[in-house]
Amino acid sequence: MSGHDDDVPDWAPRSLSDSGDYRVPRDFRAPLDFLGASDPGGAPARDRRRPPAAAPAQPAFMPSPPPPPKASGPAHAAAKGRGHGGTGRHGGHRGHGAARPPRRRSGIFLGPFAAAVGLVVLSGFGVYAFASSQGDCSGGDTMTLSVAAAPDVEPAVAKAAGRFNDGRHEIGGRCARVRVRAADPAAVATLLSGKGSAGVTERPDVWIPDSSLWIGLVQGSGRAAQPVPFTALGGIASSPIVVAMPKALAAQLSAAGVPARPSWRDLLEAAGTADGSGGAPGAAAGGGAIPAHLLRLQVPDPDRSATGMGTLMLAGTLMGGSPDGQAVFTGVVRTIREGIAASVNAEFTAFRGGAEQPYPVALAPERAVYAYNAAHAAEPAVAVYPSEGSVVLDYPVTVLTGDPAKASAGRLLQQALTSKAARADVQRLGLRTPDGAAPASFTARTGLDPRAPRALAAPSASTVAQTMQAWAQLSLSIRMLSIMDISGSMAEPVAPGVSRLQSTIRTAQGGLSLLPDDSELGQWEFSTDLPGGRDWRELVGVGPLGERLGSSTRRQRVLSAFAQMRVKKHGDTGLYDTLLAAFDYMTRTYKPEFVNSILLWTDGRDEDPDGPTLDETLAELRRAYDPERPVQINMLGYGPDVDVRDLRRVAHATRGEVYVAETPEQIQGIFLKAVSRRVCEPSC
Repeated sequence: MSGHDDDVPDWAPRSLSDSGDYRVPRDFRAPLDFLGASDPGGAPARDRRRPPAAAPAQPAFMPSPPPPPKASGPAHAAAKGRGHGGTGRHGGHRGHGAARPPRRRSGIFLGPFAAAVGLVVLSGFGVYAFASSQGDCSGGDTMTLSVAAAPDVEPAVAKAAGRFNDGRHEIGGRCARVRVRAADPAAVATLLSGKGSAGVTERPDVWIPDSSLWIGLVQGSGRAAQPVPFTALGGIASSPIVVAMPKALAAQLSAAGVPARPSWRDLLEAAGTADGSGGAPGAAAGGGAIPAHLLRLQVPDPDRSATGMGTLMLAGTLMGGSPDGQAVFTGVVRTIREGIAASVNAEFTAFRGGAEQPYPVALAPERAVYAYNAAHAAEPAVAVYPSEGSVVLDYPVTVLTGDPAKASAGRLLQQALTSKAARADVQRLGLRTPDGAAPASFTARTGLDPRAPRALAAPSASTVAQTMQAWAQLSLSIRMLSIMDISGSMAEPVAPGVSRLQSTIRTAQGGLSLLPDDSELGQWEFSTDLPGGRDWRELVGVGPLGERLGSSTRRQRVLSAFAQMRVKKHGDTGLYDTLLAAFDYMTRTYKPEFVNSILLWTDGRDEDPDGPTLDETLAELRRAYDPERPVQINMLGYGPDVDVRDLRRVAHATRGEVYVAETPEQIQGIFLKAVSRRVCEPSC
């Protein structure tokens, strides 16, 4: 930013490392209906921004910064707009300061002034670059230590590298030099994991990502073409993951009695389905602290962002210990999937939209709130620090080379990166020091709490890898054929005025509400001798839930089919015949971009004397099952007559499972368990 407008406070940095543009104004003053707040009314706030002040004239002897690289890919995108990465006063790039030869026009020099400027450049910047790069080392050559740093900390790393280079260190008779570049951590992790190139093609000697989670992901992948020697030297900064929300929303939540530090579970339940049941509209979450479905969660893509990855670790840590932990984790994943943002910067764009329920909140690193508020002093965000603590981005210095001399240089660089000067540089970027010390600008006025939140325990490399594998599976859209048992026994009452079929349908309806519109679903029913002479009947064909079918959507068609289902009196359970038909259909229409599965609801066992036997069914499933194109059969049994042993043999032939409930309360949690089963596919 070349200048700040009048609304920017004194604490705001004059040059933000964050490349996101937060300067679009927004009015977030609409009332919160559930609180009974009144609209402040009045005309919209006037945009008081002034044209940016003219930049000070650049001295003739100062070289122009080099143009940005034209490379493409995530690393380039992350570093876009950044002129350093080893350049500048201490960067050590030689040649950028050299003046162009004076041009001639009609055989005449443009003038002695141009030549004088060129001489100043050559004798000033050029000589400095030469002296800084060669120094007084006695060795005959130079050892260059390449450093890849996360873009948001790279300016501080570059300054520390400049001080290191000025120190003219000599290791093993060679001058040690440091070259720093900004690099997207996801791109470096892709390279180190052996998954190809995503904008970074050369392995650095030292890597400083924004979080150790990236290192755990690489170490847990087991895919690197060549072993990568990781030597951890400790972090140089820290930034906890917080819940960012517009200040107006935070104030009204506080007025409604919501604690200043609510729990993660309260927040996630208010944003979606953390309770595993989807929540009834209007029901309060967290004991009534925050109304359900009030918030719309924005989360950066876990595949591209340590903040998104850290959110998944939070879900696994805080909710994974409960008996239904996997199902709860699945619900959180579904909530996160619905609010994926392209980047941390993109999360805040929702703050500039309308102020309608559900209200947008963003999971973001604390330093992103700092950067946003520096550009939006009139409409700032507030960082909410949940009561249990948080995952903290730790900016670890990691040596990736086995060269002893470079490893020694890396340790010396670590000392420069943790010096008093480096700590001050880190804090100027809106980051805490490794021990949690906040910049002086972190106050209630700036929406930030200087007190360091509790840091949750760092997960192991295997936990990171397993969690990200679960995310990869669960974030895929579902393509599922649901099959409902309407045999005579489903008329058995399970509560006053409620039959087994009615109770099962209610659970299926709740499960349907959890599926996004891009999920594909179809609905069959089965018994014996249904119209057409088969044991099954298609009610709604498999397709996207949001697709319009005439005057309604497929989702509405499925709900209508549920409402019209009736038990077939004296009907038996044509289970195996129906399963084989369904498996054949889903295999023939398999779509690799989806998780393809069958979900069958039943209260009994196969009772069709004219259908295939258990052995015949198993033989056919084993023959047709293709692990490269897996279709999984999961069955939800309800009542005491379910033949669990035989049904489990059928389900296991396709890496599926059987779940049995004895009461209506138990069946409520079954749907998410069946969905979360695909986390272990195809090795279940």
